[in-house]
Amino acid sequence: MLVRTALAAAMTLGLIAAAPAEAKTCKDAVSAKSRSTIKASDEARERRAQNNAIAKWAKQVQGTHGWRYRFWYRAEEKKVECKGTPKSKSCTVTAKPCSVI
Repeated sequence: MLVRTALAAAMTLGLIAAAPAEAKTCKDAVSAKSRSTIKASDEARERRAQNNAIAKWAKQVQGTHGWRYRFWYRAEEKKVECKGTPKSKSCTVTAKPCSVI
């Protein structure tokens, strides 16, 4: 009982180290571009161009750095730039691919 109480007190005071946070390793930034001309709303064209650019980014990253780095949601310093005309949208995405080790 005494050991259990001492352990609880030590944990409360922070004397026992918590498990280390996940280490994240990032690579140099990678860019990918896509264009959409679907016959839909301007927003739909831009969304399609952005999603396709992210898919290209993931494929390119996987080919260069391996499957652990391919996830857009883990990337850092994300940048999305879209432009175009009423009939066409193009988007460029840039981010540093990261892997949780």
